[in-house]
Amino acid sequence: MSMARIERFGRWCATEGRRVSDRLGLSWRGWCALGAGILALGAAMSVLAGVSEDVTQHNGLATSDPSHLRFFIAHRSDVLVHASRIVTDLGNVAIVAVIAIAGGLLLWRRGLPIIMAAAPAVAMGVAAVIGDLAKRIVDRGRPPMSLRLIVEGEPSFPSGHATNAAAVYLTIGLLVAVFMFRRPLLRAAAVASTALIATAVGASRLVLGVHWPSDVLAGLALGAVVALGVTIGATLLVALMPTDLTPPRGRFQRVLAVVGQFLILERGPMRHRRTSFRTA
Repeated sequence: MSMARIERFGRWCATEGRRVSDRLGLSWRGWCALGAGILALGAAMSVLAGVSEDVTQHNGLATSDPSHLRFFIAHRSDVLVHASRIVTDLGNVAIVAVIAIAGGLLLWRRGLPIIMAAAPAVAMGVAAVIGDLAKRIVDRGRPPMSLRLIVEGEPSFPSGHATNAAAVYLTIGLLVAVFMFRRPLLRAAAVASTALIATAVGASRLVLGVHWPSDVLAGLALGAVVALGVTIGATLLVALMPTDLTPPRGRFQRVLAVVGQFLILERGPMRHRRTSFRTA
């Protein structure tokens, strides 16, 4: 490629970047929040890739799974087991689905656009599909039957309960932190509390002896990747959606415009709260 073409490509990238930046209209805090989300997404993807490689190649973390699992088995008391049986249900598909729908309705009633209110349910669906494919591909066996306190028949990697919990609860926590809270402490508490719930669900699977530690770590990482990806994607889509309601020319363009306006529709009058993200 000639230098002239490289320069033209560089100018085009700079021009398009400025256009996107102008349309987003982010404050420096908004850019910091977006940057932090992208960095967290990259970190979660790195953890997921590393654990997946160790498990499929039977090295690294996978070799220490038995000793790490024995720690949880050796320290499980009757109280801890009882609590784990309760907490683990927070990662059950049916319960997580109810929470995703209820959380989405609550977010919509608080004024968030439909696409954001639907983010928890979308995150659950994406995480479930990817997790199921990973289980089928890796087909990893679970810990010995003598260690299990409940019956599980599916492959072990990754933990479906940990994946579901991280995907849905983190998505709700991120949306609440960015769009409903203004104080940094409250925002941090919203994300930390949902992350703690997901971690507790993952730990309960180890106490009950139905997963290897690397299964849980991969599930939490996968759920975090989905939660961050869905939240960032929905936020950028709403921010980039044009506010001009003038009907465009062409049938296809009009259909896209109607769909787009539906996705950013808010409860009550059309009060576009994109400024919430821009001033975050």
